[in-house]
Amino acid sequence: MLIAFEGLPGAGKTTQSRLLADHLTREKVPVNYLPDNLTRTEDTLGSTLLDLFASGDPFSRHGSVVTDTMLATAIRTNTVATHIAPALASGQTVIEDRGIHTIQSYSLATLLQKHTGRPADGIGWLRTVSAMSGPPADVAVWLRLPADEAIARATQREGRPYTAEQHAFLRHVHDAYTHLAADDPGLVTVDVLGITPLQVHQAVVDALAEHVPVPIPTDHSSSMQ
Repeated sequence: MLIAFEGLPGAGKTTQSRLLADHLTREKVPVNYLPDNLTRTEDTLGSTLLDLFASGDPFSRHGSVVTDTMLATAIRTNTVATHIAPALASGQTVIEDRGIHTIQSYSLATLLQKHTGRPADGIGWLRTVSAMSGPPADVAVWLRLPADEAIARATQREGRPYTAEQHAFLRHVHDAYTHLAADDPGLVTVDVLGITPLQVHQAVVDALAEHVPVPIPTDHSSSMQ
């Protein structure tokens, strides 16, 4: 089973990925947690792709939706080949910190910001391109947080302010996730505003139990201690 966490910077993807991995491990489920940008230090090809992708603005990257989408797709293709596919084949549950919907949301944000047209047309193109990066998650969890709140959390964590342009772009990313969630039943929304990380974790576990073929334990007593 493949589970992905999605959302803006500051939404809590890494925290929730680790909480779920710990929870499943306690339930004797074999887990393989893949942190964001795993390939940066894992193999030469992944590191090279990330170096290419990381140039330019940290969000809009190269200013070309085609270039950014293709590079992001190549990075995930490499991660699937080197980590995700082998782990799934061995029977592990893989938890991916950012998956296919990250590619789609950031690219759709660029389309929404810089091009005219219907979001549905952009989603169709992105779905075709991102399919080359390997299997989508059995269920992806979008940790939905208002863009301004997510940006405030991210800037506090990183110790640097975001530019006005980055604020504007991340608001488009939030809108893109909204369009994707409305179009894709595999993208499950969990609202995280105003609740603690452990409360979010419980909501995540409950949501997964309703959507994935392999039952997710819903007894949270060990997780909440």
